[in-house]
Amino acid sequence: MQRERDPSFDAFRGLAIIAVVAIHTSDTGFPWRYSATGEWNFFFLVAYRQLLNFAVPAFIFISGYWLSMKPIKSLKDYKTFLARRLSRIFIPYLFWSFILLGYAVVKTHDINVYRIIFKLLTGGAGRGYFFIILIAQLYVITPLLQYINRKPYALILVLILNIISLLALYLSRVYNIIGHLPAALPFYSWIIFYEIGLLIGSCGDKTFVAKNMRFFILPALLVSLLASELEGMILLLKYDSLSFAASAVKYSSFLYSVSIILGFLFIRERIRYWPKSLVLIGSYSFGIYLIHFFILDKVVSTFQKINIVYALQPLYQFIVVLITISICFVLIRITRKLLPKTFCYKILGF
Repeated sequence: MQRERDPSFDAFRGLAIIAVVAIHTSDTGFPWRYSATGEWNFFFLVAYRQLLNFAVPAFIFISGYWLSMKPIKSLKDYKTFLARRLSRIFIPYLFWSFILLGYAVVKTHDINVYRIIFKLLTGGAGRGYFFIILIAQLYVITPLLQYINRKPYALILVLILNIISLLALYLSRVYNIIGHLPAALPFYSWIIFYEIGLLIGSCGDKTFVAKNMRFFILPALLVSLLASELEGMILLLKYDSLSFAASAVKYSSFLYSVSIILGFLFIRERIRYWPKSLVLIGSYSFGIYLIHFFILDKVVSTFQKINIVYALQPLYQFIVVLITISICFVLIRITRKLLPKTFCYKILGF
């Protein structure tokens, strides 16, 4: 994303996009649940997912943090803001979505216009594409949040909204009281991370870099991660809900994600040189996000056939993620050198 760059935030993006690829890779290991000899692999993957669940919250927080520095004071500002932000994400999104949908039509010989429109509106063309629709919703309500943030009760108000939305999700997924609600797409399921980004970005993060914070952040991170692991296992073993157990949209995972964000804010002022490879991956994160599953599917199909690797899920996960990220990185780098920068940035998302 070609704007003012901060190495610390690029490193955080790099860590988050690696976690995104790892999440989608972990999905390819869950068939071990149905293997009599694969229990340890399956439970490893459920526990492993809890570590990765900060990825989407991190990207939402980063968006809020940087957009807090773009105050919207008039209708004209709002129109300009939306035009720039939405075109930045939707043009590459539509480009890659049409490729995926076109491939599906050619493969199945089935043209269902309503299904295609539904997938475009919900981010259903590719895995993880829901994030584009989610972040677009947050862009739309940004002026409202900026207005609310002038009030002392802003964070509490948004927090209450998020708590209620998660409560409805628990009633839906665990107790089936109010039907099956979508977890990932509605903006209110994730709004607290955008709000935290807006607030910290607008007032500065010096509050979070005090020396005494070191005594709070690490215990909070460990306790919230443990809570996430326990909740995941309870949701799996007691309610047989694998999707909810692995999901990032649950109370304990939110606490863990907030701890990760606070930890990042604490260390970013104390690390002078960030790993160059992580910073570069972060600067390519949007492009990696858009194309990674093209590569991931091919890598997965190769290594699932190598039984000695696939039977050892920690090794399989590491290898697939490393190769997928590396190939995406090289492809984006080559594309940037061969094609015009404007085309890469505006159309491809590179």
